[in-house]
Formats: sequence, structure tokens, C-alpha cells
Amino acid sequence: MNRRAFLFGTITSLALPAVARSGTLGIDLPELRGSLAVPETRPVTRRTGDRSIELQAAINRAASAGRPLRIPAGRYEVSNIRLPDRARLVGVPGETRLVYSGGGRFLYSEQARTLSLEGLVLDGANRMLSDEDDGLLSLAFVEDADLARLVVQGSVGHGVSMTRTGGSLRDCRVSGSAGVGIMSTEGNAMTIAGNTVSDCVGGGIHLRRWMVGDDGSAVRDNHIQDVGQAGIRLSSAGAVRISGNDLHAIEGAAIVADAASAGASVSNNAIDGAALGIALLAGGDDRLSLVEGNVVRNVVEASVVAAAGRRAGGVGIHVETHGSVTGNVVEAAPHLGLSLGWGAMLGNVVASGNVIRRAGTGIGVSVLASEQATIVTGNLLVDVPGGAIRGMRFAAFATDDLTRVGAAAWPGLTVGENRVA
Repeated sequence: MNRRAFLFGTITSLALPAVARSGTLGIDLPELRGSLAVPETRPVTRRTGDRSIELQAAINRAASAGRPLRIPAGRYEVSNIRLPDRARLVGVPGETRLVYSGGGRFLYSEQARTLSLEGLVLDGANRMLSDEDDGLLSLAFVEDADLARLVVQGSVGHGVSMTRTGGSLRDCRVSGSAGVGIMSTEGNAMTIAGNTVSDCVGGGIHLRRWMVGDDGSAVRDNHIQDVGQAGIRLSSAGAVRISGNDLHAIEGAAIVADAASAGASVSNNAIDGAALGIALLAGGDDRLSLVEGNVVRNVVEASVVAAAGRRAGGVGIHVETHGSVTGNVVEAAPHLGLSLGWGAMLGNVVASGNVIRRAGTGIGVSVLASEQATIVTGNLLVDVPGGAIRGMRFAAFATDDLTRVGAAAWPGLTVGENRVA
């Protein structure tokens, strides 16, 4: 087999003016050879205008053959591109730019078994989508999506929107969305890891379900900053693991799980700047939750936080669920460092080994949930002028400092061996 036949028989490539005899979208042999060896130094003249028809045809051919479609560096204006089963698009990171030309949807896929996108810039150019709850990249019923090293920017809806989709979204940068940066609906054990999400009005990462159930997804090692509403949000999504994320300058709650998101594990996250650091709200499910090893700093004053069920703001960590709150650090929270319960909503919970410094009050615990066993022991509370541990009725203080007056009046509450400095 000669070199020309080998190259055209083993790779499908996308470039510019269409060459009918090659069966690819506009690339000549010298340019193809250059992409596999040393790039040519001569400038390549690139045609402008909408490329949707050509790109769609090239994607379909490559997917049918089970081959990756390699898209050279350049700007391609496209819209309404459907990604079929087995589609695999590979670009030059930061250089292959697909720009939404308007008129409906950008890139979408429905009912694919496998799908892969890597190294593409997806630019929405702030043009209208046909559905504001859609994303620039919209996947539905995709069994195994592999999304890596994408740049997604300028969406009037969500950045990436996934419905009943599994697989992974990793090492991507999502910014400038009017909606949520990354939205997963009815997720199927999705891994969302190593991404940077910024400047998104509707929030950073949101996992939601229309019917209450276990999502089983993992949200880890992401960097989220300057987003509205919530940094990481769970709505009716149970059994989600949230770990190792860095969140900065969040308008509402940095991490929040609503009352129908049972069994959450929130560990080793770093939060700097939010109206509420971490909030786990209670519901009917009695599974245990874990809040462990998180660092929450510089919580800002706020009366209520809408994304957290209108719970009080200015709080480092707020927990209503059954479980453990252990080994966390909270520094600088104007209202409470740690809040346990909201009215009668308080599970059986242990709060121990936490360090709280420079909080209005160190720990607040609801005294309206007398039937539950609550243990608050072995915590260090430093510079808490409003008291170390106080009983609460919703957002209002109901007792003096329990480290001084004791908690005998509330049989379900144990307070002991806490150090105040």
C-alpha cells in the first residue's frame, strides 16, 4: 500500500474547501501530511462562511466507518450539528474553534451508545438557542460520553447540558454561560472532574433529577469561581460524592444538596467566599451523609440563601441530615461557623473535631428537634464573640452559651469537651 492510500484509508480529516474525490471535507494531501509530520510553514487560506453541511457530512462518514474525525486548527461557523453514535471529534486544543452560527441548536446528540469530543473550542457567540434550558453541547440518552479538554464559552443557555447520560466530563473550561456551566439531568453515574467553571450566571455544576433517586455521580477536583446561585448543587440527586473541589467567589451557596438529595458525601473541598459554605438539607430519607475535611473561609453576610431553601446566610456549614460533621475548618463566618438543624429538621448527627475561628457564634444547634440524638463534642472554637455553642430556633438564638449553662434541658442534645479560646 502506498503512502497516499494509507493516509486516506486510516484517518478522516476536516479542513477547508471540499475535495470531492478525497471523500473528506476540504483538505489536500500536502496539508494532511503536514498534520502527521512537521507542519508546513506556509499560510493556509481559509474560507469563511457557514460550514454546517460539510461538517455534518464529514462527521457522518467518520462515525459510520468507526474512525475519529480530526479537525485542523481554524474557525468553523456551524449550527444544528447532530453527533451520531460512535462520533469522535478531535481538535487542536485551543486552536480548533467551532462557532455557533445561530438558528436553533449548536452540537447535540440523542441516544448514542458512545461519543467522544476532545480538544475543541465551542463558542456560542452569545447567539440565541432554540431552548434556554439547552446547552451549547447538548447530550441526551448517551450511554458513554467521553468529553475532554473542551473550551465551552458564550452560551445564552447552559454550557454543557446532559440528560440521562453516563461517562466522563474532564479537564474542560466552561465560562460565560447565562445558565449553569455544567448541567446534568437524571445522570447515570457521571464523572465530572478537573474542570474549570467561571462567570456563569446560573451556577457552576448542577445535578438534578425529575424523579427522586440515586444519581451516583462523582464531582471532584473542579475549580469553580465567580458564579451565581450555587457552585455545586444537587436537586433530588442521591448518593453523589463531592470531593476535592476549589470554589471561590460564589454568589449563593458554594455546595448545596436539597432535601431530596440523600446520602451525599462532601469531603476535602476548599471554599473561599460564599453566602453559605456547605448546606445539606433534610428530607424523608434517613441515609447518613458525611461532611468531612472541608475548609470554608470568608463567608459573606446574607439574610437568606435562595439556592439553599432560603436558609440563613453568613454560615460556614449547615447540616440537617443524619450523619457526621467531622474535621472541618471554618474561618470567618459572620453568623455561625457551624449550624445544625432548621426548626424540627435535624437528624441524628455527630459534630466533632471541627475548628472554627472568627465566627459570630461558633456552633448553633436547633432545640426544636428534641427527639433526635445530637452530639457536639471535641470542637475547637476560637474568637467567637457571640458564644461558642448556642441553641437555635430557626435563625434566631434560643439559649445562652451551652458550654457554660449546659444542655440538660434538651435530653437529645449532648455538648461536652469542646475547647473555647
